[in-house]
Amino acid sequence: MIRPRILPVTIIAMGLLLGQKCVLLGSAALTGFPSGAAVAATQPYAPTVNWDSTQPPPAVCPPLQAGVNPSEIALLSALRQRAAALDAREVALNTKQALVDASEKSLTAQVAGLQAVEDRLNAFSQNQSAAAEARWQALVATYEAMDPQSAAGIFDGLELNVLLPVLTRMNSRKSALILAQMSPDKARQATELMAGQSSDVTLGNTAPAPGQ
Repeated sequence: MIRPRILPVTIIAMGLLLGQKCVLLGSAALTGFPSGAAVAATQPYAPTVNWDSTQPPPAVCPPLQAGVNPSEIALLSALRQRAAALDAREVALNTKQALVDASEKSLTAQVAGLQAVEDRLNAFSQNQSAAAEARWQALVATYEAMDPQSAAGIFDGLELNVLLPVLTRMNSRKSALILAQMSPDKARQATELMAGQSSDVTLGNTAPAPGQ
């Protein structure tokens, strides 16, 4: 059994319908619309005196504003102004943040510089303390090597702020032998200060090192 092919038949039918419509439209165009000559004959001749005197065509509303009421336009304008204000505020905040960042970097660099100065001062102070201690130890070694009686005669003439740092750094056995040979008053004052029973003279770091 042979089945008819539907698609070619459909195409042929559509072509026939389209041709019929074209014939109908052509007939209507020939019978329904007057020619240009006929239109010109029916209208009186009116020469144009001045081309500028012709009226412009009526204004056409922008398509974007068609159907928009004044309240919506005002709202859109307010929103645009608010967006512009927010953009300006964001720019100002970014500028301030950049200034704050620059100030922070400057302060960080200054703190680092001050820290370096402090480290150098601490190192210098430690070196000075070590040098002073070395001088005291050299003086102590000298007096420990001396005869106790000779050392006692020298100690009797020393100021207490010099005598006490030497005695406190000496071997206790050797300092006791020297104290026994010193004058009783000077030995008593030195003993009281070493025991912390008097505050007339400050011990330790306040005493100038030998050679200063």
